[in-house]
Amino acid sequence: MQNIKFIGAPKHLLNEGALSSVLVHYASCEGYTIGALEYNFIDSEKMYSLNKQHLNHLTDTDIITFDYSEEKAITAEVFISKEMMAKNADTYSQTIEKEAVRLISHALFHCLGYKDKSSKEKDIMRRKEEDFIFSVSRETKQDV
Repeated sequence: MQNIKFIGAPKHLLNEGALSSVLVHYASCEGYTIGALEYNFIDSEKMYSLNKQHLNHLTDTDIITFDYSEEKAITAEVFISKEMMAKNADTYSQTIEKEAVRLISHALFHCLGYKDKSSKEKDIMRRKEEDFIFSVSRETKQDV
C-alpha cells in the first residue's frame, strides 16, 4: 500500500492526488514501490536546524531527504524549505507550484538512486525533474 503525505504544504498549491499518481508511476517504472513517503514543508529556521544537526552544514537549503528505503520499497522523509522554494521560484522565473513539484520529484529520484554531485549527474537529474513536471502538468491538465 502506498502512503504518500504532504504535510504543511501551502493551501491550494498542490494537486496531491495527481502528484501521488505520478510519484507511484515513476517509482513503478524503475521497479520500486512506495511504502511511505512523507513530504514536510517547513520554515527556514527548522531547515537550518535539520541541516546542522544531521548533515553538519551551517546553511539553509531547499530540500533534505532522509531515505530509509530497503531493496525496492521506498520509505523516506523529505523536508522542503518553504522560503527557499519561493526564492528558487523567483530566481528561476517560475511558479512556486512548479518549484514545489521539482523538489518533490528531486527527493523521489534520490530515493531511486539518482545522484547530483557531478555535472553529468546534475544534468540527468534536471532532465528527470523536467519530465516529471511535464507528467504532472498532463495529469492535472494545466501547466505547473
